[in-house]
Amino acid sequence: MNFNSFNTFGHWGVFETQEEKQIREQQEKEQKQQRKSQQQETESYEHTSKNREMENNEIDLLVTSLGLTSLVNEIGEDKNKEDVLKANDEKILEIVLESDEENEKESIDPTNLSEKKEEKEKDVKKEENPFIGPKPVEIENPLPLSIFKRRSVPLIDYLCQLHNCAFKELHVLFYNIEKRREIILHLQNQVQLRTSHLLPYKNFVIRCNDFTVQPASIVPAMGGYLNITVRGYYYVKHGIKLHHPYLPCLIEFGGGHHRSYYPLEVICVSKKINMNIENCTCVFKLLPGIQRFSSENFLKIARCGINTEYNPKRFHSIIMRIRHKHNRTTAALIFQSSKVVLTGVPNIRLARKMASIVLKRIEFSIREAKIQKFSELGIISLKVTNIVSSYRSMNRVTIELIYQEFRRRHKYDKLFEKITKVSYDPTIFPALRFKMNDDKFKREASCLIYISGRVILTGINSTKQVEYLFDNIILPLLVKFPRL
Repeated sequence: MNFNSFNTFGHWGVFETQEEKQIREQQEKEQKQQRKSQQQETESYEHTSKNREMENNEIDLLVTSLGLTSLVNEIGEDKNKEDVLKANDEKILEIVLESDEENEKESIDPTNLSEKKEEKEKDVKKEENPFIGPKPVEIENPLPLSIFKRRSVPLIDYLCQLHNCAFKELHVLFYNIEKRREIILHLQNQVQLRTSHLLPYKNFVIRCNDFTVQPASIVPAMGGYLNITVRGYYYVKHGIKLHHPYLPCLIEFGGGHHRSYYPLEVICVSKKINMNIENCTCVFKLLPGIQRFSSENFLKIARCGINTEYNPKRFHSIIMRIRHKHNRTTAALIFQSSKVVLTGVPNIRLARKMASIVLKRIEFSIREAKIQKFSELGIISLKVTNIVSSYRSMNRVTIELIYQEFRRRHKYDKLFEKITKVSYDPTIFPALRFKMNDDKFKREASCLIYISGRVILTGINSTKQVEYLFDNIILPLLVKFPRL
């Protein structure tokens, strides 16, 4: 059987019908027409381009032969205008491109090439030779220490700024005994140290008693119990890899022979050291002028009040207790004259809050007792009358010498000028008591100093006076008369 006849008409096993044949022929005709049209377009384009070239080359001959001077002049003027516009457009583009390039890259001047090379050489860091000692680096425009006192700063940066030295020279200072003592005294009396490797609410205050002679990579942690160094302990326990293990550790003395070691990288200077406000006393009135509660209404308020106590035989005022955080209580003494005394307020900022709580409770008791409402009930003339502040020194104090020095030369020494009265009798009371009077605040304050270094200051009504007396009188006394 001959299969070639099938190939002329279609694919294997399929015959081409008349309709399919007509469609195929039409498609072939359309393709031929498209090819012809494309060829004509290309020929016309080439012909027009050749004519333009001939016109440009032979324009002078046409003018002389035909005499069409006016038309040629118009054509020439139009072409000149187009050329001028093109030239202007090209210039504008060049200016824009140059301005963009100047913004991205500076213009290269042959005179500045040497200066740029020097700058690049300065920027390139040279490899340090480990066999040559580090050179001191000059610190330009050192920051004032007041900046460090306002916010928390790493201890290493603080010490570099304090002694105006480079970081590589810091480990040398700890081997100088005099500098070492200066650093310890400064950290004990001038600043407050806190840890920085824990969460913010878990960090705690540290006291600087001494520095280790050996670095953190050699000092044994936990008293040598685990045979691990301080460097390894912080890596295992806290996941901290010390970047400067050659620096010594800070020592904090505990009970007995216990010692706690802290690397310097883990400590920060939080703020300037100051006295802690333990509590304060505030006074205000509930009714204006001379108004007061009647005896019947006063008894009803005591009976219907919240957490109140009233025993006229013992004390002629209503005692209202307010509980707040850290198991502390504030007592409000409410008198019949509408005067209220708040005792045990933990901070001056909480005085207004405690007074508003007392006012709300009294309003509630008036409603419960069905007493006629007082239209003018409120917080009137709130004042802070007394602040009790305390401080714990790192060193013990020779209070006997302070008492003797005051009796000898209190008129000649500026340190004792503002101290008016001093009394010390260990058989009666174990602390040195003295009073301070300053013309700036016009209020007398009393102070107690114990041998252990504990200081208690009372009789003050503003935090500014606390800071002033502590910085100018109390702290210099503690530094000048340590018990060695």
